[in-house]
Amino acid sequence: MTYLKIIFYGLLAFITRHPIFCTLLVILAVWAPFVFEVVGWILLGILGLILLGFAFLAWKMYKLKREMKRRFQDATGGAQGFGGQGFGAQSFGGGNFRGFAMGGNMSLEDLVRQMQAQADAQQRARQGGAKSNGSTSTSTSGSAQKRVNDKVGDYVDFEEVK
Repeated sequence: MTYLKIIFYGLLAFITRHPIFCTLLVILAVWAPFVFEVVGWILLGILGLILLGFAFLAWKMYKLKREMKRRFQDATGGAQGFGGQGFGAQSFGGGNFRGFAMGGNMSLEDLVRQMQAQADAQQRARQGGAKSNGSTSTSTSGSAQKRVNDKVGDYVDFEEVK
């Protein structure tokens, strides 16, 4: 009923904005009704073209979705989700992250370690020029720890002694 009201009020607004045009349409409908049949077929053709356009766009979107799904499956080694089991709770615990490493099966912990190692390497590369101004970095058990210069003073590491 609401849609009918919207259509009805839209027609009334059109009539009030264009009274001469609407009067001519009524006179034409009374004296030459065959013109409205031609106009109806033209409007039906335009509506059909619009529907064909929407159908074409929907088909293209479906095709793009299918192509993206295929590319994702190719990139992840055929896995559906993160562990090949979908996005269930068990796939995050010990599932394999296929396609993210060099080609083997990778656990979540291995992926995090690999990402951390890459981030540390990028940070060391960025700080390569910063060693000349007093800050140093030392490595302890394979992981890089940043040691702040004594002149900075914004971070203090202390132990409470009883």
